[in-house]
Amino acid sequence: MKTILIVIAGMADLPDPITRRDTPLNVANIPSLHTLARRGELTSLSPLGSHDISHVNSTLSLLGYDLDRGEPSTRELMEYGLEGGALLTDFPTLRPFIIPGFSGHGVCVTTSAWVRGVAKCALLKPLDIYSPGSSDAEILETMAELAINSIKDNEFVLVYVDSPLKAALKGDFDSKVTALELIDRHLVTPVADFVWKSELLLHLAVTTDLVTPWHKQRPSKLSVPVVFYFNNHDWEGDPDQKLTEEESLYTEGNTYTSSDFMRYLSNFSVSDEEEELPY
Repeated sequence: MKTILIVIAGMADLPDPITRRDTPLNVANIPSLHTLARRGELTSLSPLGSHDISHVNSTLSLLGYDLDRGEPSTRELMEYGLEGGALLTDFPTLRPFIIPGFSGHGVCVTTSAWVRGVAKCALLKPLDIYSPGSSDAEILETMAELAINSIKDNEFVLVYVDSPLKAALKGDFDSKVTALELIDRHLVTPVADFVWKSELLLHLAVTTDLVTPWHKQRPSKLSVPVVFYFNNHDWEGDPDQKLTEEESLYTEGNTYTSSDFMRYLSNFSVSDEEEELPY
């Protein structure tokens, strides 16, 4: 099953208990993400289990890496992710792993060196999108274009973007809202539009790594929202449903584990009987 997975690092948040300010995800103008939540399956995911809280661990876990094998070093992942001829055996904490159906048949679109390292460990090909002088919107548009073009000849495309995470770690509410809106407009909208109109059978999933409250400036080990959409199984769900932290926790079928998540992405299919269900 051809699959595009968009990981919006730092997307999920918590309301500020002091100011009662809502989460950036609730405040942001993100119509495409809300449409995906309405037309697809909105649920939640528990990415870490008993392992240490880190964005590296969570991203590895999302891709099906067994953290019991050891928790890789961020520094080594960054060095391995840089362009060059370094071998995996040069980095003691790194372990190769297989994403069933996708490893060897997929690419990774990101500006983050350590995510490139993760992709290489999973036998995904990192794509170079370095564009000196480009605006945030232009970089996101390039990422969308690469994702759309790459899925035609591959089974899997991982897109990782971390501007909401950077804003959260700085404690900047407004910048996090702006980052989410730019991602929705310049990345999610063109990718979702392609998936909706494509004659290819495509699975699109959007999630995040960790709940990262901007008012705490650090991640929390809580379940994160996830949206699944399959373009041959399109139904109009609740017209008021939106992609929010709260709504994702109260939908049917939650909560996925990380192993469930990748298994669902690689094996998702729709029977005729399921297509007739009115939900």
